[in-house]
Amino acid sequence: MKDVRFYALTVAGLVLFPFVIHPIGGYAGLATQILIVSIATMGFNLLLGYAGVLSYGQAMFYGLGAYVALLTVSKFFPEHANFWLALLLSIAFVTIVALAIGTLVVRLYGIYFALLTLAFAQMVFFVVFKWTGLTGGDDGIQGVTAPTVPLGFTSIDLTTPFPAVDLGPFGNLSDLHYWYAFVAIVMVLVIAFFRTLTRSQFGEVLSAIRENEERSTFVGFDISRYKLAAFAIAGALTGLSGALRGLYETSTAPDSLTVDTSGNFVIYAVVGGVQTLFGPLLGTGLIMYLQNVVSAKTDAWRLIEGVLFVAVIVFLPGGILGTLKRKPKRTARAIVASALRTSETP
Repeated sequence: MKDVRFYALTVAGLVLFPFVIHPIGGYAGLATQILIVSIATMGFNLLLGYAGVLSYGQAMFYGLGAYVALLTVSKFFPEHANFWLALLLSIAFVTIVALAIGTLVVRLYGIYFALLTLAFAQMVFFVVFKWTGLTGGDDGIQGVTAPTVPLGFTSIDLTTPFPAVDLGPFGNLSDLHYWYAFVAIVMVLVIAFFRTLTRSQFGEVLSAIRENEERSTFVGFDISRYKLAAFAIAGALTGLSGALRGLYETSTAPDSLTVDTSGNFVIYAVVGGVQTLFGPLLGTGLIMYLQNVVSAKTDAWRLIEGVLFVAVIVFLPGGILGTLKRKPKRTARAIVASALRTSETP
């Protein structure tokens, strides 16, 4: 019964979200983007909040997901472009890359782990930036026509708006396109997956490793394997997010692979609250609102963003949702500090 209520409230929240932000300057397109990026933030939260490692290279998975999806429908299979194939190839390719890189980095600790993931991200950025024949170089990939979504005997054009219905101060239903409904469904599936994963034995072992790696080793857990699995899952979720963002915007550029993008995921997760299910969604929504709405009203939006981040770290060390929990677990500050320790052996 609790699960039914949980998912009913989750669906209701996602349905109301684009209309609730309308009176404060939000818009349907921003709501769609927030949900898409939140998927990547949830992947990062699995690493920092549950596995206790700080990856500063998530942008490479995000950017690669977008590039693979757009290349699939524009160059690899232009005559038989398929939406599902683009998503599948993006997730598969990014997962393989995450496994390959993860095999090399999961045995490292603290700052070395963070710096090596950053180094790999910079290498991927360089390859994408220089491979102009495939990726378009500095221009990226532009003007791709996203394919419709095949559903059995029919297909849906996600750019189609909903029927016009005036909702007063909450906008018009036609402001919303099918893209939002599709991404909201994906978000519900991701939430269900993440909730199940973190409540499973796998999630419990990750938490045990985060709290005390030495003790986890003594009781027989293979720390590297669990971290590698978490790294691959986080990569897959981030690749899915990037693929959806690329297909939604029908374009991508090398800036999706930069260190700034990786840094954004850190801010989103810490502000919303690590070790929480909806913290990544809240943090992503708040910061993207500042970046897309407040920035149009004042040049001081960067200052506001910085003050917000500092205020959360100082006064809400568990993040917004993490601090509001009745029995908060370790604070974001403690988790980041632990993730940056430099022990050479577990």
